[in-house]
Amino acid sequence: MSFTPHGKHLIAGEWIKSDQTFSSDPAHGPAHKFSIGTPELVRQACEASEAAFMSYGYSSRESRAAFLNAIADEIEARAEAITEIGTQESGLPEARLQGERGRTTGQLRLFAEHILKGDYLDRRHDPALPDRTPLPRPDMKMIQRPIGPVAVFGASNFPLAFSTAGGDTAAALAGGCPVVVKGHSAHPGTSEIIAEAIHAAIQKTGMHSGVFSLIQGGKRDVGTALVQHPVIQAVGFTGSLVGGRALFDLCAQRPEPIPFFGELGSVNPMFVLPKATQARGADIGTGWAG
Repeated sequence: MSFTPHGKHLIAGEWIKSDQTFSSDPAHGPAHKFSIGTPELVRQACEASEAAFMSYGYSSRESRAAFLNAIADEIEARAEAITEIGTQESGLPEARLQGERGRTTGQLRLFAEHILKGDYLDRRHDPALPDRTPLPRPDMKMIQRPIGPVAVFGASNFPLAFSTAGGDTAAALAGGCPVVVKGHSAHPGTSEIIAEAIHAAIQKTGMHSGVFSLIQGGKRDVGTALVQHPVIQAVGFTGSLVGGRALFDLCAQRPEPIPFFGELGSVNPMFVLPKATQARGADIGTGWAG
């Protein structure tokens, strides 16, 4: 199965092109043209996510689990094409992309299983005590509820597991939160084919079309518009310390600050000593590359 990107954004179930485009910069293979995101497109995507939240946020755990499993199915159905475009854009070896694809579908299915169990809801109930003195106690219940639409920024070095349908997206969708993804310009074709898989799953399961949108490319104003849109209630990001800090500051500067879930830079640096480099440097480098 081959795949040729059409280069459009996905907003509320519609593939939309922009007047301006940018070219991908693949490690090997042909370059493709992609539409550039704009603040106006961000507005449209956010409004669609708000409309979707009215139904998706109160959908059953069973229906959301079916949706997550359907996304995994659609990704697996495009396995060869995903590996092909992913290796072209990222330069990562096929084995690495295949493993990352398995991780992506695995975490989607893991979240589906998790929400079906329902343990995360943390239900608590204090029944009413009308005869309690000196004051009666009302009936009190507590349960976890979805926070609202979530913005996700794709990672540059993990085109599958930390990007369009990665862990941030899977977690948000599992919790009943629509997602607007800002695709990374390092692998726009990979983002597009994954968005196609999610779109197919939306159609298959009858979900609201605004439950997922993908905005490609764009300058800094696109990311700023996404984080500052009042509909967005949380942000997920994997990337550099500088980029993450900028998004964190935007979240904190909103009239009502929103949570920022970021994985910034490296938390597990590794060191290769001179003798090891001389003795087996090539083998170490090959192993790290996947």
